[in-house]
Formats: sequence, structure tokens, C-alpha cells
Amino acid sequence: MEIYRWEALDPETRRRLLLRARSDLTEVLPEVKAILEDVRRRGDAAVRDYMRRFDGVDWPPSQWRVSREAMAAAWEELTPEVQEALRREAGAVRRFHEAQRERPIWLMEMAPGVLAGQIIRPLDSAGLYIPGGRAVYPTIVHALGIPAAVAGVPRIVACTPPAGRHPAVLAAAEAAGVTDFFLVGGVAAIAAMAYGTETIPRVDKIVGPGNIYVLAAKMLVMGETAIDMLAGPTEVVVLADETARPDWVAAELLAQAEHDPQTSCLLVTPVEDLAWAVRREIERQGPALPRWSIARQALETYGGLIVTADLETAIAVCNAYAPEHLAIYTRDPWAILPRIRHAGSVFLGPWSAVAAGDYATGTNNTLPTGGWARAASSVSVDTFIRRIEVEALTEEGLRHLAPVITTLAEVEGLHGHAASVRIRLSEGGEGAGFDRPSRES
Repeated sequence: MEIYRWEALDPETRRRLLLRARSDLTEVLPEVKAILEDVRRRGDAAVRDYMRRFDGVDWPPSQWRVSREAMAAAWEELTPEVQEALRREAGAVRRFHEAQRERPIWLMEMAPGVLAGQIIRPLDSAGLYIPGGRAVYPTIVHALGIPAAVAGVPRIVACTPPAGRHPAVLAAAEAAGVTDFFLVGGVAAIAAMAYGTETIPRVDKIVGPGNIYVLAAKMLVMGETAIDMLAGPTEVVVLADETARPDWVAAELLAQAEHDPQTSCLLVTPVEDLAWAVRREIERQGPALPRWSIARQALETYGGLIVTADLETAIAVCNAYAPEHLAIYTRDPWAILPRIRHAGSVFLGPWSAVAAGDYATGTNNTLPTGGWARAASSVSVDTFIRRIEVEALTEEGLRHLAPVITTLAEVEGLHGHAASVRIRLSEGGEGAGFDRPSRES
């Protein structure tokens, strides 16, 4: 990994470090668009063709679905230790997301005779995309499926490539409340969930990470269905001072680097000696990892050890980067937390391994990447709900607001809006009032 002295870098090098592995979607958009349109036209037949082409399997549609019984039976294929770990993780994820649930209805009196508020309703259906290429991801099933179930989504559809079929993934789907599970992956899966086929139902929203092709497909189907975010390769930034252990910092960077060759891993520190020590530790620890070839490629291409003049500058670099994972290993990480403006998930103190958030704390591990943390949040219960606004006015309330309504409507040239109010009030009739709800429901 390169060591960079931040203040000595030219603007172009700084920009490159902050951009990281943002995939150029324009290169794959034409191919992805063609696949989407083919699935829209030919449905199951097109999906089967692409499974044969990309996954090397020729399964009829009757073999794509995994039954609820098969999901439940998958538990028996797991060791007791894996079963216990999955159940504990699912329980933590459920507890965390149950705390996010809001009141299903609230109303407040804005003025005499004017009530306004909102009601919360779950989506009718959600589609979960579960990657299944280099590894299997039961934790992503939990991260996507459990908040959907907690939100009250009645139909939860999951798709994963045939190679992603693993008893831990199926067991996680059963624990998460997935109702329809299909062994279909890639662009074809996104198209099937966006448009619907004879076998795979259309959904209202598609969530979940994937490769550049899945990312491009999600972008192109917006309008046909909603999506959560354009989540790309994972990333971590470690903000550390002289109190940090170099071997622990190196282990944290390696932990994320083993995900994918496009993973971004940075150390940001005002302590140059720490940067050199971390570099030596990476060289020592890395070759012992089974996925070292992947991690090494990520560290060489998208990694960096950034040395700043002081801690203030280091914090500014972290905020400019807006990382998916931000690990703060400093003397007083809680004092730094209020100054962090952009991050998907923050890990405070040396004992707060990012892997804890991936597997056990209950927080959601589907997070914004590529700088999206400036404006986006993790998948949550809010991802799977709709807020419907509610208004209720009496005659008194409408008369109170009439001058505002008619004046602004005429400013905008929408005279029919103003007339719709005046006709009610000019008749002087006794319009119906409203009954206040006796309690929140």
C-alpha cells in the first residue's frame, strides 16, 4: 500500500483517492439494457436463456423456486454452531429494526378545525437481491429481509444466482420471512422482479447490492419499480491516532479488502510512524489469508495510508470521503463522533471491529457506498414503508385558511384551485365536520 502525505498531494491525486472504485456504468449499460428489454418481452424464456449463458445451468422455471419447506429443511444441513450463530444474528437484527418502527398514524391540530398528519403503510411487495458469486451471504438475507418483515411487507421475494444456493442462505431466508425464493441471478433477476414473468412476480421495490451489471440494471429499471440505492464495492476508512495498535488496524483493512478486488481501504492518521507500522503488518498478516490474492489487488489498486498534518485534517478527509464503514481508533472516539457528518456506519474504539456490525450487533450491513453516505442511509424499516399524508378540515378550518389558499393559487395562476375553495364558502352551507380519532392506532 502507498503512503500519502495529504498536504503534499496535488488536487488530482486527492480526487482520485476520494473517487475510489466507482464503476463506469456507461460501459455496460447497452448490454444491460438489451437484457432487460429481452426479459420484459419474453419473460421466463429469456431468463432461462441468460441462466444458461451466465450461470451454466439449464433449469426449467419449475426448478427456480425454493419452497418454504426446503428453506426450513436447510437448517438441518448446518452444524449446531452455524445454526446458533444465524439465530443470534437474526434475533439481533430483528431487535434493532423493531426499534425503528414508527406510529402507524399521527395527527396534529395545525389551526382550529385543521388536522394534518400521516399514516404509515408497508409496501405490498419487495424484491431482495442476494449476491452469490465469490461468496455466500446469509447476513445480507437478514439485513434485507428482516426489516421488510418488521415493516409488514406481506410478499418478500428474494433472488440469488444458482451458485449462491447454500443451506445457510436458505435458512436465513426462512428466518427472515422470505415468502418467495428463486435461484435466478444477475440482470435477469432484476428484470424479472421489475417487470414480472410467468414465474417470478413483479415487486414494488428492489433492494440489495450486486456487481456492476446488477447496479446498472437497478438504475435502468427505476420508474418501473423503486430501488434502495446504487450500492457498489464495499469500503472502509480507519481514522487512528498514536493510541491505535498497528496490527489491529492492518487486520481491519484486510478484513474488508478480502471482499472484492474493487474494495476501497484507507487509513487516515496524523501519525506517520503508525502508517509505516500498519504497512508492515499488512505485509506480515496478508499472505496468511485464504483470500489474500483478492485482498492484495484491492489494497494495491484502491488502498492507501494517508498521513495528515493533524487530527483535524484527518477528520476532514474522512468527511470528504464519506465512507461506507468508518472505524475510529483514537484516544477519545466519542469526542470525534459529533464531528462526523458523512458515513454509512461508524465503529467507535479499538474493540469495535467492523465485522461485529456485519455479523452480530443487529445494525444493518447494507450501507451506502461510493460517496452516497453524503445523502443516503442504510437499509432500514423506512426502506419498506410509505408515508401517506392526511388532512381533515371543518368549515371553520377552511375559512381560516382560505385567504392563504386563494392568494397563493392566484399567484401561481391556478384559478381553479382558488375557485374550489370559494364555491364551498360562498354557499354558506353547513359542511360535514370530522371526528377526531379517539386514540392512535
